[in-house]
Amino acid sequence: MKKHILLSVLLALTGLSSAFATIRIVDINGGGQYTTIQAGINAAANNDTVLVWPGTYNGQITLQKSIVLMGSGYENTIISSNSNPTIIMNSGKLEYFRITSLAGCGIQIQGGIVSNCVVISCSSHGIFCNGGTDSKVLNTVILYNGEQGIYCNPSGFLYAINCISRLNTGYGFNGDQYDNRINISYSNGSRYATVNNQGCIDIDPAFPSQFDFHVTQGTPCWDTGHPALKDPDGTRSDMGYFGGPDAPICPVVYEITTSPNGNNIDIQAKARANY
Repeated sequence: MKKHILLSVLLALTGLSSAFATIRIVDINGGGQYTTIQAGINAAANNDTVLVWPGTYNGQITLQKSIVLMGSGYENTIISSNSNPTIIMNSGKLEYFRITSLAGCGIQIQGGIVSNCVVISCSSHGIFCNGGTDSKVLNTVILYNGEQGIYCNPSGFLYAINCISRLNTGYGFNGDQYDNRINISYSNGSRYATVNNQGCIDIDPAFPSQFDFHVTQGTPCWDTGHPALKDPDGTRSDMGYFGGPDAPICPVVYEITTSPNGNNIDIQAKARANY
């Protein structure tokens, strides 16, 4: 399940699209069409994918379109800010990032899907749901945050599935004491005023190290995710970042070189598969 391969990916930026959507490349080092994530989002149309190459992207971003905002793995693609929150989200899908805020929440969500991300070391909540009824957080790791891991106030409702939310100052999942605003299932972390709670545990996930979020065979989060969801190898889903149908089987890019090729720019990316 957890095999490692080394490969090279060669992409031509011109004409990188399908019949239904466009892939837009963000590279802080100038190898893509945009150097900031917000510029890529602003240029995107519904159903597009904004693919973000490795780097640390500083500043608040707003996601209010039905697009996929895809990082290159939490190991190398970081969104950080001195804002509260770092990400404002009410639509679309966010996946394969590490997210932090030095001044507040990592993600403020009112709709959309957060999938296979790591939300870590925020000064306030990791994820704060403050409105909407269709927010979902899937296979996400939420750790070391200054308040609750995931908190939902009475104006919102959130579904949390296959998540690991531990070692936060407050609860892993807090659904507001009066309203039970989080429907949680098959997740790991302390819970307060949540509903469903099927398949939930509150146990050390036994990560290999402080910043390596693989789960290994025989540990509490291995093959204990939602039974209706499968990992890419066809087994029952794991909890956490490397589990579920969107588990990052695509290689994590760790080195990029660019070269001109006529009217195109060729990108050669060395990558390592961590699944």
